[in-house]
Amino acid sequence: MAVKHLVENVRDIALVGHRAAGKSSLADALLFDAHAVDRLGSVDDGTSVADADDEEHKHHFSIDTHVLHADHDGKHLNILDAPGSPDFIGAALEALSAVETAVVVVSAVNGVEMVTRKMFQEATALGLSRALVINKLDAEGVDLPGLVEQIQAAFGKSCVLFNMPDRTGPGMREVHCLLDPRQIFPPSAPVDANAARSALIEAVVEADEALLDKYLTEGKVSLAELEADITRAMDAGTLIPIFCASAKKDRGVRELLDALARYGLSPAFARKRLEGFQIGQNGSMHQIQPTEQEEFVGQVFKVVNDKFVGHLSFVRVLAGKLQHNHNVVNLRNGQTPRVGHLLEAQGKTTSQVHEAGPGDIVAVAKVEGLEIGDTIAYTHHAPKLPLPHFPTPMFGLAIEPKTRGDEQKISAG
Repeated sequence: MAVKHLVENVRDIALVGHRAAGKSSLADALLFDAHAVDRLGSVDDGTSVADADDEEHKHHFSIDTHVLHADHDGKHLNILDAPGSPDFIGAALEALSAVETAVVVVSAVNGVEMVTRKMFQEATALGLSRALVINKLDAEGVDLPGLVEQIQAAFGKSCVLFNMPDRTGPGMREVHCLLDPRQIFPPSAPVDANAARSALIEAVVEADEALLDKYLTEGKVSLAELEADITRAMDAGTLIPIFCASAKKDRGVRELLDALARYGLSPAFARKRLEGFQIGQNGSMHQIQPTEQEEFVGQVFKVVNDKFVGHLSFVRVLAGKLQHNHNVVNLRNGQTPRVGHLLEAQGKTTSQVHEAGPGDIVAVAKVEGLEIGDTIAYTHHAPKLPLPHFPTPMFGLAIEPKTRGDEQKISAG
């Protein structure tokens, strides 16, 4: 069965943030609310779809980025659940290189932490749209206004609440959208709804000069006008929405899912990433466009050795269509390996697909020689995309086999 998603209906999203912010729990809840899985997975009991590795089950945190997907409200979401430990920050940076939107998850208990800052800064440097999720709002003693102030102090006044809970703490039951002026907020709501809504409106209209003029002149804009401009505002960076949630209790997750599907950036926004890269056809050159009609260009962002499937290389398609049983050119070394099967991943499980279009994320199995950052295309005259940026390691380690006979096992690993 072919993966067939119109470019405008795809959403590529990375869940990033500090360790223990609840990213994997949020990923599991998103899959469950989108009916991509039959039961709500749990990191604690080892049933998480996101944390699928034995070591992750043992330690109860992510070690690698996991590729997930769900369909919701006519949109196809590719969700990359990235690790939050500083030790595995490279895997999180890989995830950012493959998406249009970074969802930075903040623990309501611990607030803004080191990796929270790092991931937000990296997403900003890459020109991605950003959203924040304050998770674990069901915990005791949460100060939501204080958390919002802390986030704004760290990342700017463009970070504004998109919704808010009826209350914080164990009694949290639901979240209320601040967009709709008809929404009635309970007396237990932890923030001033009118002030929060005004901040949200100002962040949205700032990206549209005509709408801003209308707001300044008339003092109001319609809900339809606001909704029509949210994606533009997120792309421009005037709006960095803050969503409220309790992933483990599945509170606020459906509202986040709705917002990502409705307002998230599609792969069409990869034009910014592809700007200046040209591809030749019939002796002429033209700017690459993130469309199905374009010549195929993709980039490898993750490589793993799976004990069941073998060598897996994960590819984000940027332009054109990648088809199974087709030769590709590795622009790093000029090799032309044949791509046999294309696989769509849901954690540790995979299913075969026949083609992948712009924005799709697929794995190719048993294709040797592919490395992280490699650009693959159908012709040698395609441009080589820039490599993902990784920090310089603080220290290095070396291993050696106990016996000579183990050398081959290490080499394969």
